[in-house]
Amino acid sequence: MKRFSLTILGVLLMVSLGFANGQKDEAAPSDSTQTIRMVLKDFSPSEEVNARFLKNVEAGFETWSGKKIHIEAVQMPEGAYAEKLNLMLLGGDIPDLIYFQGGDEVISNQGLLVNLNDYAKSSEVMNKAMMDFNRDRLANYPYILWIAPPRARTAVIREDWFAEAGGKIPVTIDDYYNLFKTVKANHPDVAVMTDTGNTTRMDYTFNQAFGVSATWIRQGNSYVYCKVSEGEKDKLAFYQKLYREGLFDRDYVTTAWDSMEDKLYTNQVAVVFGTAGIILDIYENKLMENQNVGLVALPPAKGKGQGYAVSTAKETRGWAISATSKNPGLTFELLEFMATDEGQIMDRYGVEGIHFTRNGDEIVRTEKASEWWPKFHEVMTWNAPTPLMGEVGMKGWEFIADYAVGDPDFPIPEDFSATWDALENLYKEYSFKIITGEYGIDKFDEFVDKWYDLGGTDVTEYAQTMMK
Repeated sequence: MKRFSLTILGVLLMVSLGFANGQKDEAAPSDSTQTIRMVLKDFSPSEEVNARFLKNVEAGFETWSGKKIHIEAVQMPEGAYAEKLNLMLLGGDIPDLIYFQGGDEVISNQGLLVNLNDYAKSSEVMNKAMMDFNRDRLANYPYILWIAPPRARTAVIREDWFAEAGGKIPVTIDDYYNLFKTVKANHPDVAVMTDTGNTTRMDYTFNQAFGVSATWIRQGNSYVYCKVSEGEKDKLAFYQKLYREGLFDRDYVTTAWDSMEDKLYTNQVAVVFGTAGIILDIYENKLMENQNVGLVALPPAKGKGQGYAVSTAKETRGWAISATSKNPGLTFELLEFMATDEGQIMDRYGVEGIHFTRNGDEIVRTEKASEWWPKFHEVMTWNAPTPLMGEVGMKGWEFIADYAVGDPDFPIPEDFSATWDALENLYKEYSFKIITGEYGIDKFDEFVDKWYDLGGTDVTEYAQTMMK
């Protein structure tokens, strides 16, 4: 990797000096066609629908900008996208526009990605499309841009079992507990709720209520990591009670995202936690197909606080521009175009004639509309001419708009990465054993001591300097 880094840095000096810090390149003549190579997860350019989509984007971009482009999508092998992408990039094949879903820091640390801050700040389109947390993330880590709502997980419950349990939207922690107890009484063989290997999904609903308000919680004049806080101890005690009483799936630790969904569709659980927006609609559509039952979205529990903490450290996925690109400015213009009204119609509705039709100014979605997913952006503030989501999906977005709380987090530096992994593994071990009852809640104090001894003290000291 070090030998490759030296080679690429040499290329950067010869090829990309002058625009790697975000300065736009000169506009190409309008009568020439410039190629933008792009790589995207789960996108096969050989599929006819994807090829038609790219042709539509090229034509729309020319109308909008006056510039002709050809988008060349790179075919990626299936599975382990982040790993295969980095192998490709570290092998020297670096497209202009790169979608990352992890693994980006390895590449950005070698100076291979363009700083996008200057581009975004000078873009009227992006300033309109970006939300505050998008701007904060880009300021903290300027190599990834992702225009989409935060991936907060929203609790959803089967509407039939919810109605049987009284049909009252829970507000407090006790309300949630009583709802779960009633569902269990009505359906003794049901686990009521589940998660996927850990409690990350359900934490969105309960963290704030227990006072786990941010990654680093202010106590007096210093900060404490959330997972060694008193609020975390109280929350784990609550999860332990849910598990003990059969309200929390006893197999949650071995449950993957697909088996979580299957448990919902096959009457094994009443409640799951899904990404707010279209994902909730997918859950509901599949549940309707299997059980002819809809879903009800539930808000985050209210207690010491209420809401979904949204980290501002960095984007965990999104678009980057290669510092070796000959046309970084043009490539960013493509990202701009896809955030405009015209671009959003293409990106969000799909291919005209397949996923939607037009009736005058009206956009009519077809039966194949559910097969399409946005490839570039989901501008949350965009006023779609025809609803893009069902009631449960829109409710999830409304909850985000109403309850999103900024979390002034920061990326863990590479020097602490090994320590941080060890600390997170220690938490996973103790939290699982506490929830399942192997350990009493008093073991949490032992975990805290070990956490600090294992390197948590050094990380916490670093956090004090970053959170000022």
